[in-house]
Amino acid sequence: MSKAIGPMPHIEVKPAESAAEKPLRLALCLVEEEQSLAPKLRAALRTIAFDSNQVPDWPWLVAEVKAGASLSLVLPSKQRLLLLSAVDAAQARLHPQALLQALSHGAHKPQQLLKQAWQQAKRPEMEERDTLFLEQPLELEPLCLQLEAFAKRRLSQKMAGLPFQGKSLALVFSSPAMALILSQGTALSGSCDKTALSSSCDEKALSDSCDETALSGSYDKTALSDSCVSSFCVSGLASGKESTSGLCTQGAPWLLPLTLIASPKTLLSEAQTALQQAQSRLSQSMSTHALAHWLTDELKTLEQSFSDTAPEGGEYYSLVLIGKDATELIAESELLLGQLQKITSLAELPELELITPNGSVFCAKPLGPARLCFVYPGVGTAYHGMLGALKQAFPKSYADFEAAATAENVALSTLLPTALSDASNETALSDKGEAAPSPAPTMTLAEQAVAGVGASVLLTQILRREFKLRPAFAIGYSMGEAAMFAANGVWDKPFALVKPTLESRIFSEQISGALTAVRQEWQLDARDAIGWNSFLLRIDTGSITPLLQNPAYSRVYLAIRQGPSCVLAGDEAQCRALIKALGKRGVAANRVTAMHTPAALRVKPELTAFYNRPLSGELEQPQPIYISAGSEQPLKPARLERKQIAETIATCFSQPLDVESLLQRARKHGAQLFLEVGADSQTSSIIQAMAGKQLSSDIKAFGCDRKHSGAADNKALLKALARLISHRVPLATAALYPQLARPDNLVT
Repeated sequence: MSKAIGPMPHIEVKPAESAAEKPLRLALCLVEEEQSLAPKLRAALRTIAFDSNQVPDWPWLVAEVKAGASLSLVLPSKQRLLLLSAVDAAQARLHPQALLQALSHGAHKPQQLLKQAWQQAKRPEMEERDTLFLEQPLELEPLCLQLEAFAKRRLSQKMAGLPFQGKSLALVFSSPAMALILSQGTALSGSCDKTALSSSCDEKALSDSCDETALSGSYDKTALSDSCVSSFCVSGLASGKESTSGLCTQGAPWLLPLTLIASPKTLLSEAQTALQQAQSRLSQSMSTHALAHWLTDELKTLEQSFSDTAPEGGEYYSLVLIGKDATELIAESELLLGQLQKITSLAELPELELITPNGSVFCAKPLGPARLCFVYPGVGTAYHGMLGALKQAFPKSYADFEAAATAENVALSTLLPTALSDASNETALSDKGEAAPSPAPTMTLAEQAVAGVGASVLLTQILRREFKLRPAFAIGYSMGEAAMFAANGVWDKPFALVKPTLESRIFSEQISGALTAVRQEWQLDARDAIGWNSFLLRIDTGSITPLLQNPAYSRVYLAIRQGPSCVLAGDEAQCRALIKALGKRGVAANRVTAMHTPAALRVKPELTAFYNRPLSGELEQPQPIYISAGSEQPLKPARLERKQIAETIATCFSQPLDVESLLQRARKHGAQLFLEVGADSQTSSIIQAMAGKQLSSDIKAFGCDRKHSGAADNKALLKALARLISHRVPLATAALYPQLARPDNLVT
């Protein structure tokens, strides 16, 4: 049971803490009742009751949580705001509305406190336009309303932050002087409802989200809707009696492309005009038939622009809106329009790429098809029910995929596992270097490799055949190198590789399972036990390399370098000792694989022979240029040789993987637009995190599937296609709305 405590003691407000302090990482979770919480968390909670006008002592609350407390802050309405560490929230399976990353307070001006807070949060410092300056004290109820609005992913302030990061919101108060930095949590809601916006926001803060005519000084908390507009539901286009295939079907998000012609000087005004016109049209009471014709016209205009030449002095650009209905499309257009209206100089345009949390996007400097690179992830990305929604959206591609597997006596459940546990196989190390026990992995290394290839093959077929995408380049992350050759049809009958992979001693005994290659490397006999694990660390590898010379860490290997993070592998006890010596946290993969270590080098000849496979007689054209971590020179499609491919893959698997070096070579050859083709989006997140730091800032990386967001309705794929369109990468649109090809079937 939770324990109630008396009023909080009064403490003197101290000066702001050092800017070098680590981010707080405290979870803010709104719950209706504690009975739904895990028993362990309920027992640990300390309850504090608040009056409606009572101002919490936020510095004291934060200090209590940092000291290990888990707090339940209760309003008179009985709504509860839990304040606890993000690790404790994750272990209790809670989805916070936001994470409190920084708190700055003291006798300083608000701008100085804000700067200190951004530094503590380790976020790029934002401009005043991305901050809510509030005069009132930070009472509990207004904060809860802000959290609800933030979780809706609708407020324009969420645009703050880099594309690969969770979006941030800064709240600054003058009495007492205080600045908080919130970042998005994992709690997701649909579009904002009428209770989502706080009455403490002023007109300027809300003007980007609501029609200005709705604003009148003070605001009723229930008076403001998400877009302040009521309009026709676009999803009605697919409401015929027969269910139709396609990516944008009934109940799923819809994609609306807006094509414009502009010069660099007129681009800003043309983009704003296009968004305003779209808002006006969407807000009208259009019939389904009229709306379908408009959408069809926009799709035709888009496809025609890919093959046409723009008038002299102009270029084609694309704005893309994503929403589940007309109301949400209007809200998305308002969000983009609000950001464009904040641009005061044309000098800001060249590097501008605006992306809303919902996936609507506008790019002022499209990279084009010559920069497109398919990225194939390594093992460990498979999850329960992955890519299941693709069957309904693309029945023909799915049927062809299943038929190819059946021809090689491969079960579909082997390529796209449906019996995986949703429990994570990763464990975060605490500050003390201790880790809670985690469940054993549900798949072997070979099974993970096969599942990864299956996901990549299916997605590649859909992207190439349904949407006619033609990547200029392809790269693979670790075992993704094998996936990229299989997925692009380089090998004859790629599914013929499944059974040998599952039965090979290389993956079941030598570099996984019993780890016989490790036993040889460490000169152990059959009686000696091997405790093997790998850990992900957020640290520059330069800090680790000197320590690896210490004999105490002789069985620890730097397996993967990937910019701001790396992967250590080897003896688990030595790995944990090294992580503790570094004073860092690590994430245990709990997978037994010795790839990219000296043990893998011992089996390089066997790996080379294993991947020496017959090539396809008729390669699907055009083929991309293959850039491998195992070869300094790219593999040109006109000169592909089976022995060369085998040696390249074997070299990649048997040496430490330097992701930064691989990406630098890809960028040198012209790749800038990296689309991850596989389950989840882990590799593209790694690439984008490196952009602008270890790599060029003009690199864009994103995936077309995401485990926790958009997997059920293919929204991640839709968002990826929207981004490609905005970058002016030609693609076919028929697979988006196949029902529009049969206007007679539309409901009028």
